[in-house]
Amino acid sequence: MISRLRALNHRIGYRGSVLLFLALWCGGNASRLAWPPPEARGTSTLVYLSTIAPLPVLAVPWALVAILCLVQAFMRADWLAFTALAGLLMIWAVVYLVGGARGVIPQATWAVIIQIVVAGLVVKISRWPEPHREP
Repeated sequence: MISRLRALNHRIGYRGSVLLFLALWCGGNASRLAWPPPEARGTSTLVYLSTIAPLPVLAVPWALVAILCLVQAFMRADWLAFTALAGLLMIWAVVYLVGGARGVIPQATWAVIIQIVVAGLVVKISRWPEPHREP
């Protein structure tokens, strides 16, 4: 079992590992939007987001990017997953910025900062080459 995990880790490398973590994060965001817990449904953030589109519809881009990250974690060419995620994060930063400017999302500034910082990290990681390792 350990040898199989090591072989898998060697196969996907560092960039693939990052993409697997990002796939999990995007999947969590999709799940949070598609099936919000009852206590969160009345929050001002989710009410505002539901004025843009139904929450399950807003979950679709997150789910698609999660699938893309998962698939490209096992591929040599993974730039599309990194690009799609960075773009999605920037779109959500704008959504939160508008919600904050309208006064309907409390502490929207922090959400915008987090989205932009994570998008920047994703872009930075996407430009790092996979280090050479012995077989």
